[in-house]
Amino acid sequence: LMQDIVREHEAKRKQEFDTLQSQINPHFLYNTLDIIVWMIENEQKTEAVKVVTALARFFRISLSRGKSLITVKDELEHVRNYLMIQQMRFKNKFTYTIESDDEVLELASLKLMLQPLVENAIFHGLEPKGGHGSVLLDISIDPATVDVLLRLTDDGIGMPPEQVAHLLDAPAGEKEKAEKFRHVGLWNVNRRIQYSFGEAYGLTIESEEGIGTEVTIRLPYQRKGNDHAADLTCG
Repeated sequence: LMQDIVREHEAKRKQEFDTLQSQINPHFLYNTLDIIVWMIENEQKTEAVKVVTALARFFRISLSRGKSLITVKDELEHVRNYLMIQQMRFKNKFTYTIESDDEVLELASLKLMLQPLVENAIFHGLEPKGGHGSVLLDISIDPATVDVLLRLTDDGIGMPPEQVAHLLDAPAGEKEKAEKFRHVGLWNVNRRIQYSFGEAYGLTIESEEGIGTEVTIRLPYQRKGNDHAADLTCG
């Protein structure tokens, strides 16, 4: 009976995890195809080829043969392709920098963590600001805990403390979901991380109005392929 209860609990966790991951399905495909058509019509064939190549790489990693855990290196390539496409879309109105310790590149990362966070930074931080903006992604090892830290910083419009305090709250009803749509991605990523690695891991968010926002992802120091979490979450 106890074994049946454990199996049922794990099956429910996996179902919830798969539902969360399906919600991260990238929805910028239409806009990207629109950019490609515009470039071809305006005889910018070289630029169009770059966007098509970035889009193909983006979806290759999105699929990852059905795996939920990939390497940090692959997750960075995924978000780099996304940033390249958005930079072309916004006509270079923002710059981005990605910095990482070599040590972290082959460690385990949850797939599709960074893209929703970068999307929030661009559309809800930088775009309302107007003018030029920047995004910095820094990946390092926490010397105190040996955890992996992925910090995403933007110099957008920022948020007041009362808004930051509720960003990771679960959207309860349909009305709240509609009101919090822009932040569902943050809650979603946080829950998927905790399903995979435990409650000690996930997101922390700091923001200041008129200054910008910093989102930090905390993951365990874990080699790809030696993961117990994969047994619980991967299809």
